[in-house]
Amino acid sequence: MMTQIPKPIITLFKNLRRSKHPRAQSLLELALILPVLLIMLLGLAEVAVFIGRYLDLLDLTREAARFASVRDPFTVQTDHSLWDCGPAAPGTEIPFDFYYSTSCVFSPPRGSSLCYSPKFCNGLNSFVAYNPATDDIVISVYTVTNDLDVTNVWPAPKGYWAFSDYDSDTLHNANWKKDCQGNEVRTTPYYNEARVEDALAGLAAVKNKGFVAVEYYFCYEQLLGLPIVTNLIPNPLRIHVYTLMPLPAAQPSPTPKTP
Repeated sequence: MMTQIPKPIITLFKNLRRSKHPRAQSLLELALILPVLLIMLLGLAEVAVFIGRYLDLLDLTREAARFASVRDPFTVQTDHSLWDCGPAAPGTEIPFDFYYSTSCVFSPPRGSSLCYSPKFCNGLNSFVAYNPATDDIVISVYTVTNDLDVTNVWPAPKGYWAFSDYDSDTLHNANWKKDCQGNEVRTTPYYNEARVEDALAGLAAVKNKGFVAVEYYFCYEQLLGLPIVTNLIPNPLRIHVYTLMPLPAAQPSPTPKTP
């Protein structure tokens, strides 16, 4: 059943049509359309900020994967108290840990107000603050054979390393499994053996290689928080970015040493 337009509104428009003052009609039309235009403009601004944040995080995952791609994935420190993004004090050296040191790329620059932990600073992320209650960094290493099959996944036994399992917030682990509202929405990271094999299928150049996968899970707080938008889209909203890059040190066989 069609909704009938109230008679007072019909009478108002009839009077406007008979009016000798078109300016009043223009003002009324502007009053009706202006809220819609403002919502559209603010919505576009929100989308632009969201896309910018997505690209910032994507660049960080690429930088972290590049950092990891030239390092040894089997260099790890079991003493987690030694994990530190640096810089080292004069005359000292911070022990390298492949996974934690790679995650340091996502930390804020030294001296930034975004540093939530003294040991998680000195990185490249001057854009967003890592939230230990919701965000996460996941890193995994794969060995691909001559048949493009994944034969090994590190670190053992889970096959992935998640920053939230080792950060200072012991109440929130495996954040990558959840959305920003705390609901569990996945049981495996984006990259797993099957996903890597599918991504490399048919690429002869990647046979007998090693790869590192870096993923970042970030909860984006809407800048404006428009009620109409938040009724349709969760706030905060999960941003998930990832990169897969060759890692020579994880090849199936060691590279021959030159004399």
